[in-house]
Amino acid sequence: MTRLCITALLAAIAPFSTFAAVPVTTSPIGELLLQSHHSVPATVIARNSPSLSAEINARIDSIPVKVGDTVEADTLLAQLDCRQYESQLAAAKAGMDQLASERDFSAAQLKRAQGLKLKKGISDEGVEQRKSEWESYSARYRMLEETQRQAQLQVDRCQIHSPFRAVVVERLASSGSLATIGTPILKLVQLDDIEVSASLREQESETLEESSKIWFEFFHKEYRLILRRIVPVIDSRTRTREVRLRFSKESAPVGAAGRVLWQGESLQLPAGYLVRRSEQLGIFLVDGDKARFHPVAGAVEGQPAVIDLPAESLLIVEGRQRLGDGDEISVQGQGSTEEAPSGAAE
Repeated sequence: MTRLCITALLAAIAPFSTFAAVPVTTSPIGELLLQSHHSVPATVIARNSPSLSAEINARIDSIPVKVGDTVEADTLLAQLDCRQYESQLAAAKAGMDQLASERDFSAAQLKRAQGLKLKKGISDEGVEQRKSEWESYSARYRMLEETQRQAQLQVDRCQIHSPFRAVVVERLASSGSLATIGTPILKLVQLDDIEVSASLREQESETLEESSKIWFEFFHKEYRLILRRIVPVIDSRTRTREVRLRFSKESAPVGAAGRVLWQGESLQLPAGYLVRRSEQLGIFLVDGDKARFHPVAGAVEGQPAVIDLPAESLLIVEGRQRLGDGDEISVQGQGSTEEAPSGAAE
């Protein structure tokens, strides 16, 4: 009786004493690789956003623009009371006219004295005196020319013009108020010289530099970009580089926060095909009738990985979650080439 029980027990556990091959499906790894895509947060910035200030002390007569107005280069933005400076300019011009007359008269006297000297009708001392008077008038005239030029500059500063095509984003003063030198009046943001700024890790910088397809995405709209410059300085806090890009045609609004996207030149395996074994991320390959775990150097959880393997290498697509390195497998056929679920399977 006891012998019969032992025999029955051994018969019952016999099927479990050997492990059956794990059924799997496979696919050539080259059919699963996709063009790499990258994405980082980015912001549209204006290269110039000045606050325009008064350069003279004067009352503000008018500010003919409003917040939100788009202005072209050289558009009048503010008019200051210019009566005092116009008066100074007029006085400088009158002084020049008077001195010009005296200088011309002195030049005529010098010429006459030089003629008389040839006839011995005047002494050398007399000629030198006429020459000295003419040189004095000429020097005073040049000094008044500078005075007039300075007065003209002050008059020009009575009007504040836009230095470029821009939008008025803030009005900092009011008509009728007194402006002193340095008083801010308007804030502008340039519209025709804007860029996109983003921060990239070193590896991302390399792929961006190689890419020919870069765009900025904002509110489900895409804007084509051209790389202008990768700043050759690494931020010590974030270990990233700033990159500046410009729009090739249409541009997004200044201040827009979106994402810079680009297509890399390398081929990558979607993240869902990666599995984690012994604290390593990798993939399972077919090795005869066994599964071999192949660690992927540099793989990051949830991100596509660059695979340096022959395109014909057979990747285990379905059934990989149950495998360990060296397990026997039974290949059931070729699996789906659709992207596996995101994330690495345990």
